[in-house]
Amino acid sequence: MIHDHAFLRELVAMKDEIGVVSLYVTADPRLEASVKPGWEILLRNELDTLREQVSGWPDRMRRATVLEHLDGLEPDIAQLVDPAVSGLGRALFAPVCTDDIHQTTLQVPVGTSAVLESTAYVRPMISAMATSAPAGIAVVSRDGVRLIDYRYGLAEDVYQSTFDLVIEDWRKMRGPSSPNTGQGSSTQYDKFQRRVDENLGRYLHSVTPEISNRVGSLRWTDVLLVGDARVTAILAEALHPLEVVQIDKIIDTLTPTEVIAHVSDALTQVRVRRDIALIQRTNDAALAGGRGVLGLGQTLALLNEGRVDCLLLDENGEWQGGRGPDGRLYPTGQVPPAVEAVDEPDLGERMIERALESGAEVTILHHEAATELADHDGVGALLRW
Repeated sequence: MIHDHAFLRELVAMKDEIGVVSLYVTADPRLEASVKPGWEILLRNELDTLREQVSGWPDRMRRATVLEHLDGLEPDIAQLVDPAVSGLGRALFAPVCTDDIHQTTLQVPVGTSAVLESTAYVRPMISAMATSAPAGIAVVSRDGVRLIDYRYGLAEDVYQSTFDLVIEDWRKMRGPSSPNTGQGSSTQYDKFQRRVDENLGRYLHSVTPEISNRVGSLRWTDVLLVGDARVTAILAEALHPLEVVQIDKIIDTLTPTEVIAHVSDALTQVRVRRDIALIQRTNDAALAGGRGVLGLGQTLALLNEGRVDCLLLDENGEWQGGRGPDGRLYPTGQVPPAVEAVDEPDLGERMIERALESGAEVTILHHEAATELADHDGVGALLRW
């Protein structure tokens, strides 16, 4: 399954007059037990809380319908928490009034929750996706180039090329030129090494179209070049103006998963820098009176008008507000006097839904980067106009 904004828009389009059950569980191996895995206990506790909430509803018919639906989901819940099933982060979405059940997995944590709302609950999913956006890792050495595709916790080799040294009379060039002195040998070796470096440079330039094409076709958000700094520098120059990050590590013999373990901290910092750059772009546009806005109130006003192109939210942000009869969203304390609004205790989820429904993108900001928005409620947006 492709996890992208189109996938998220399909989720928020999942609506039901009574509600959509959204279940998330992280099958953390550290919580595994001999009888019942710890992640199942956590999810069962969340389900018990949900059942208690529903049992307090005054409408007997709606109450009975939801409780019956939850009972009917038991086989699917059992599969969701099954230790034998692959997937670290697991999610299930089930509208109450239909038999449709949608399940998906990521190889990154999604937390544990059981929610019933009018639409699928997507914030845990989009937050998890933000931690592991598609990236390309080029493992570079004097033997060749390997490309690894990494997305949402999964890593796999997608391309490998070998550097074949072709130099005429290379054996003669490596040997001594004179039996009577070492000077000639050193000169010949230096000449040979220069030819090797020249060939390596041409080889690295020859693979740049492959990397550039993968950036487009695989939608890599970030590109990392890993290897000896002298070699990655050549490839980085060849890829210019494509922005890449160079990491000076020799890990060309490792598996894709092992490579990711070695560069995980670098990937996190790349995300932080990318988020900070996006915030700065938004801030500059807002200060110039252009296509940028900061703060909850102004962002909601323009989100209501469908003008938001990219919504920025602090991953740790919590917002409350209200929703008017026409669906417009308001911050707490800013509902117009003539509007009878219902409370929205999870305004972050409503903002995400509104953005996705209007075709906008949503960026969940790493908490280190989000400090740049601390004076603006942890909210901002780039605008269409």
